[in-house]
Amino acid sequence: MISIYDKKVKYTRILKRNKLKLTPKRIAIIDYFVKSGKYATPFDVWIYLKKNFKKIGLPTVYRNLEKFEKIGILTKVEGEENRFYYGICKIKKKKHHHHITCSFCHKLLDFDICNFEDLKEEIEKKTGFSIKEHYLIVKGICKDCQKGGEI
Repeated sequence: MISIYDKKVKYTRILKRNKLKLTPKRIAIIDYFVKSGKYATPFDVWIYLKKNFKKIGLPTVYRNLEKFEKIGILTKVEGEENRFYYGICKIKKKKHHHHITCSFCHKLLDFDICNFEDLKEEIEKKTGFSIKEHYLIVKGICKDCQKGGEI
C-alpha cells in the first residue's frame, strides 16, 4: 500500500515536470484529494483551503483544478445537478480508462476495462455518427457503503 506521503511526492513531481511551482496552495489541494480519496466540487476545495489560507479566491481554486486536470493529476467528472467534480486520477492520462463513483460517499476509482469497440459499430450504424472518442462514468455504491447499510 502506498503511503499518503508517497502519493503526495508523486503528484508534486508531476507539477515540477509540467513547470508548475510548488506553492503552498497547490500542495494543500493535492493533500485534500490524496487524504479524502473522493471527488469534490471546486467550492468544496475552496472551503477546505479557506481554513488555512485567508486570501484565496474561488477563481484561484478553479484555475488550479483545471491545471491539475490538464496535466493528469485530477480527473473532472460531471455529477449531480450537472456540476463538475474533481478527483485524483491514478491511471496515467494518456492510457485509456474510465471512472466509477460511489453515489453515497463520493469515492472515485479508475478502471481500464473497456469493451466500447464492440458497441461502436452498432452505435455508428444507428446514429450516423463517426465516433472519435468516448468517456464513461459509472455510478454505483462502493463496498464500504454496502457494508455500512447505506443502500
